[in-house]
Amino acid sequence: MALKFATANPSGGGHGPLVVRLRTSDRAEGARLPSLTPVWRSAEFQEREIYDLYGIRFTGHPDLRRILMWDEFEDFPMRKDYVEPDDYEYEPTPHDDVLEKAKQHYAPRPAQDGAEAITAE
Repeated sequence: MALKFATANPSGGGHGPLVVRLRTSDRAEGARLPSLTPVWRSAEFQEREIYDLYGIRFTGHPDLRRILMWDEFEDFPMRKDYVEPDDYEYEPTPHDDVLEKAKQHYAPRPAQDGAEAITAE
């Protein structure tokens, strides 16, 4: 996997943007890159997002934990090898097509027995 940081020079001065390109050695689960937070403190959230969605771990990062997905989520959804699960029981708020897939794993509702039609007079 390749990662590219591009920064702008806000003071101008005739210099163009600084581009840093990093490439992991493989696409395995343990892909690691050195953290840029010691140089640019503002890279902290971008590195957390990259870790959360792609699974690239940054050595030397001060707070590498999930930022977009919930803590119990076990995979990295932006990777090409990500396989969408067929049950969504762990999704906090299933909706739309996700809810339809989830209903396949729920127990069927009991048949209506007429009690729902009773109203107070």
